[in-house]
Amino acid sequence: MRVNTVYLVTNYKPLLFIISRMKKIVFAFLCTACIYTSAFSQDAKTVNFLDNIVSRLQTLSSTKATEKVYLQFDRGQYNAGDTVFFKAYLTLGEQHQLSKLSGVVHVALLNTLDSLVQNISLQATNGLAWGDFALPNGLPMGVYHIRAYTQWMLNSTDPYIFDQLVLVNSKVPAMAAFTGKPAATTNKFDIQFFAEGGAFVNDIPAKLAFKAVDHNGIGIDVKGVVIDNLNTEVTKFEAKHLGMGLINITPVEGRTYKAKLVYADGTKATVDLPKADDKGITLLVNNDNPEKLMIEINANRPYFLANKNKEIGITIYSGGGTVRSVKTTLDDQVLDLNLAKKDFQTGIARVTVFSQTGEPMNERLVFIQNNDLLNLQTSSDKPAYATRGKVHIAISAKKDDKPVAGYFSAAVTDVSKVPVNESAETTILTSLLLTSELKGFIEQPSYYFANVSNDTRSNLDILMLTQGYRRFEWKQLLGNDVATFPMYPAEKGLNLSGVVKTNNGTPVANGNVTLLTKSGGTMLNQETDANGRFTFANLIYADNTPFMIQAKTSEGKNNIKIIMDPLARVAITAHNTPAAGTDATPVGNNKKQPKDLYMADASGTLLKEVIVKDKKYLDPEHASQTVSGSQIKDQTSISTGLNGRLNGVTLRGGVPYLSDKVSPDMQGGPMLIVLDEITLGEGASVDDYNISDVESVKVLKNIDAAIYGVRGSNGVLVIKTHKSAGLVVSKEMAPGLLSYAPKGFYKARTFYSPVYGGSGSQNNIPDMRSTIYWNPDIVTDKDGGASFDFYNADGKGSYRVVVEGIDENGNLGRSVYTYKVE
Repeated sequence: MRVNTVYLVTNYKPLLFIISRMKKIVFAFLCTACIYTSAFSQDAKTVNFLDNIVSRLQTLSSTKATEKVYLQFDRGQYNAGDTVFFKAYLTLGEQHQLSKLSGVVHVALLNTLDSLVQNISLQATNGLAWGDFALPNGLPMGVYHIRAYTQWMLNSTDPYIFDQLVLVNSKVPAMAAFTGKPAATTNKFDIQFFAEGGAFVNDIPAKLAFKAVDHNGIGIDVKGVVIDNLNTEVTKFEAKHLGMGLINITPVEGRTYKAKLVYADGTKATVDLPKADDKGITLLVNNDNPEKLMIEINANRPYFLANKNKEIGITIYSGGGTVRSVKTTLDDQVLDLNLAKKDFQTGIARVTVFSQTGEPMNERLVFIQNNDLLNLQTSSDKPAYATRGKVHIAISAKKDDKPVAGYFSAAVTDVSKVPVNESAETTILTSLLLTSELKGFIEQPSYYFANVSNDTRSNLDILMLTQGYRRFEWKQLLGNDVATFPMYPAEKGLNLSGVVKTNNGTPVANGNVTLLTKSGGTMLNQETDANGRFTFANLIYADNTPFMIQAKTSEGKNNIKIIMDPLARVAITAHNTPAAGTDATPVGNNKKQPKDLYMADASGTLLKEVIVKDKKYLDPEHASQTVSGSQIKDQTSISTGLNGRLNGVTLRGGVPYLSDKVSPDMQGGPMLIVLDEITLGEGASVDDYNISDVESVKVLKNIDAAIYGVRGSNGVLVIKTHKSAGLVVSKEMAPGLLSYAPKGFYKARTFYSPVYGGSGSQNNIPDMRSTIYWNPDIVTDKDGGASFDFYNADGKGSYRVVVEGIDENGNLGRSVYTYKVE
């Protein structure tokens, strides 16, 4: 028996192992501390291709740690006029520890046209933040997106932007979706085949994974047979889950193969299978055993004879940032390697086989599913409650049977009002462990976590064969750009920046710029650079904080202008979401660089700039007529306040019409209503809004309405509310003196939870809440415990309690608990 020395690198610390080679690679643990030095005392030849690869992986994790953000919502569907509550968990690195790198999380609400409806910036403290979106009463029905990201995330070649679909019900009809291409043909299916490890080689048993989807990118059932070029049936196959399945086949030299398919609706098709290589090496992984990961490397005879006794390397880059590497020689056609799964953290592991020149030859993703998550238990003081009864919920968080302090959020919903498809939910587990690591749309991600069984493990393994890895590409990693300086620095706070120029447009170099709040306090000073630019970096301030900015030349003159930069960057690239309401294929394969991120305006037209001005509110200077909120504030509704005040406008049931276009059958059509940048659906009523919120109402007719195109052909009513004051307000007070109120950090609303049992008037008001309770700020104590109380609504049936969170070591937890209301 020949003995080879092999180096296994665990968490970047080399451990010496012995390999006993008789076709099998067997790991035998010797010692860690006593041989650490010997691992680095080899001659220069030891520093080989595998050492370089491991070194690059080390550099990747140490210098390019990735941030991820996950949002837990109070529920998944809403009505127009509701408030969407959410908590942001921001993690850094492979072990999902709460991030202290970025202090700003950007969150955007977009409609079905990918047009911005609202966006806010949240101050992240130790990786945690929470916020909300108040949905306008006139918001059109549809599937909306809420996307969250940090600026640091945009440094990735394929940045993961958290994206959650949110269903909004409304009496206002849905907007027509803009797809930019013809409608899809019905019954249009697609199927792709993926050879395990990326190689399909003659005379080696292989697993061909397949994925069949419909025109919306949703998995579709399919079955079929494989025939060779002699028209001989080789094997049968059938999709196991969501259009995915396996074909077990050993390709034979000189043969080609086709799959004869039958889809769920009876549609038939015949497609070619990949052509097998005459010479090659394959990687097979058996992930069926919950305790062991079994790896097999196969070389067919032509490849083995040409590469006998050459070195090959194996790296296993896994969840938690662990790197394991093995170097051995190809002295047999079949090499086996067994690894204990307990040495890995739950998550995706990337197994790669390298040639002795450092070229990646085979690769396979596997998902390690250990019992190492937080043990999060939820309980109530009673099994059942009365309507409006008081409920006491206790939670207990443990890791390895020891209590842990952690950060959690809880949502309680009435299941009869908020039905849930548990398999399709986005959770803290699916987001941080699965979908954020993979390219493309992952259908029903929670199926793989909710009730783990042999079937879910097997289907998750097939998923790993059909999806691409997001974290890095080997070509990029092994190139020379690993340590490049990030394009987008991490934001610790908000920046106020701009340029100082003379009245003729010449930049003022070496000028002095002073920033102070109108309420007094600290005064900050900056000197302009050669281009007249200045930046006050990493500021912490709330929305609409009024600032005074003063600028002078180096000689003390103030006959100059201050021009402020726009504030917000909105990224709208989506990942784990299909195109809602369109015929688009699943999004998520967008590989545009950050500089190519786009935003769409209200018409669905792409804007060319990445930097989006928050003061995008269409507030025409030449409105046909303007009515201020103060003129109508004493009226009972907006329509009564506006009737008789708007020239040439008639309001019927709160719906505005141009008087010269009103006919008995209303053929002229209602005016377009734009509320705080939001284009409301046709026939929206102004009385859906509170008159006390109105700051101004403007009427646009004829040429004044031309900026809205054909949508403004019946006139436009532009309503601006006091709530829109979050937009940037900038006013020159005097030469060199600017009053400036920018958007700052959003302050989250407090969820209202009624208290029953007294004699208050609220006891007589029907309570039809969908979200019964929301608390984004739950912290377990040293004993791992926390509790909270609330009162049920009037709805009877099952109430669902969802608790999610994370501890300081990055361990994730989720608990779902239900109780009855009778």
